Amino acid sequence: MSGIKGIAKNLAANFGSHLVAVLQQVALTPLFIHKYGAVGLGEWITLSSAVSALGTLDFGIQTFVNQDLAMRYHRGDMEGLHIQQSTALRMLLGIVTVVGLLSLTALVMPIERWLRMDGGGYGPALSAHEVRGTVLVLAFTTLTGIVFGFFTGQFLVLNRAHVGQYWASAKNAAMILFAIPCLLLHTSFVVLALAQWAGMLVCLAGTLITLFRTGREIFPTLRYWDGKSVPRILGNSGYFGLIYASTLLCYQVPVVILARYVGPVEVAVFATTRTIFSMTRNVLNAFTQAIGPEVTTLYARQDWPQLSRLYDYSERAVFALIPVANVGALLLGPLLAHLWLHDPGMFRPGVFALSAAVSIVMSAKEHKFQFQFSTNTHQELSRFMFGTYAALAVAWYFVVPRFGTDGVLAAWLLAEIVQVLYIMGLNHKFFAHHQVLEVKYPVRLALLSVAALAATLEILPHSELLPLLVQAAVAIAAGFVLLGLDVPIFGLVPVWGKLRGILQRRMARLA
Repeated sequence: MSGIKGIAKNLAANFGSHLVAVLQQVALTPLFIHKYGAVGLGEWITLSSAVSALGTLDFGIQTFVNQDLAMRYHRGDMEGLHIQQSTALRMLLGIVTVVGLLSLTALVMPIERWLRMDGGGYGPALSAHEVRGTVLVLAFTTLTGIVFGFFTGQFLVLNRAHVGQYWASAKNAAMILFAIPCLLLHTSFVVLALAQWAGMLVCLAGTLITLFRTGREIFPTLRYWDGKSVPRILGNSGYFGLIYASTLLCYQVPVVILARYVGPVEVAVFATTRTIFSMTRNVLNAFTQAIGPEVTTLYARQDWPQLSRLYDYSERAVFALIPVANVGALLLGPLLAHLWLHDPGMFRPGVFALSAAVSIVMSAKEHKFQFQFSTNTHQELSRFMFGTYAALAVAWYFVVPRFGTDGVLAAWLLAEIVQVLYIMGLNHKFFAHHQVLEVKYPVRLALLSVAALAATLEILPHSELLPLLVQAAVAIAAGFVLLGLDVPIFGLVPVWGKLRGILQRRMARLA
């Protein structure tokens, strides 16, 4: 599978994954607030954030190795594939086993006091048994996710990355379905965590069965070990580990800091607002992630003309959608707080506007770094991202006590702007021997986004007072206006013409 057909299948799988993620938030968040209150939601998010660091303990092994295996498969190096694969799997299982045993110490640690859930903070007291037991089960779930990610990633080797994505979506859906009865019955957090872990285990079994049936020749085993390759794997995968640790720093650290200094209600406001724009960004990322396997394949073949065209067309298409999606979500903020969260007070115009700005910059960045991420040329990227986010995490400790959620988002926005500028430089270096990249489309995106956000902040005080249906109509109208501007700004007519020509030629060959 290659070219437009492969991208289309990956895109469909990614959209399915993001649809499930949206359903997860749409179904679980209001139900959680209804049964446990905003305080309960904030406590659950804080507990989840407390163990999320364990997800980085694969040190990026699964990402680097799966992409490396795909390149070996396309080059016909099956012996090297099996040795590398078996060695990496042994390493991952060893890490998961050791850390899983160490996680048992959570049962005797005063976690409830560290997170200020013992009644000494802004929320009601939770029992030590509930806090520690929940953390332990969430830790086991996170560690199981590492193994799950390795096996779903194996489908990339077969050029069937979309199959792995389908199983990732099934896992998320199972965790939703298993959690809903627990929420309805208002069970303890421990039972809720156990239910979600069970959903993941069921889908892990399904993934293994599917992989064995569709790719028996690359089905992982534990028969081989190459100790000499371990330093190489850790040396290269460790940079992916820094990228995942960066995600931890910018997503989980602010939750813990907010919980300590301003309480679980502020955590709930921050998390739900961030969720809205994360869902928006995930839809955009479906396009970017869909080209990832194609980027890996083209780079393995050293097909630079095709890589260049893919970079150009995808940049224009994704950049055109970024302001439409984020400005629309900003205008829909009051409506979502009313209909989804059933609490209009959860809409904070300043928090929403800053979140929209952060989301715009992150969407651009996530498209830009795909060309380093998918080709294992990510070393400089990972060092810079981790260093930036580490500095941001330190800054938050000083900013949050004084400025609260607004301070978190303003500092985050500055860090994202610095990162996207640096990554643009990496893209220029990546293509330097083939062509000089233009910067006109990033500049146009920046100017359009600033103008659109400024106009939206003028509209919001008036639109949020309108009936809900009218608010939706205003958001839709703004989206169409931006789409109309996008066509000439990002030169979409030639892009659509190229894509239509490719599709017509492929349809003719199939006929």
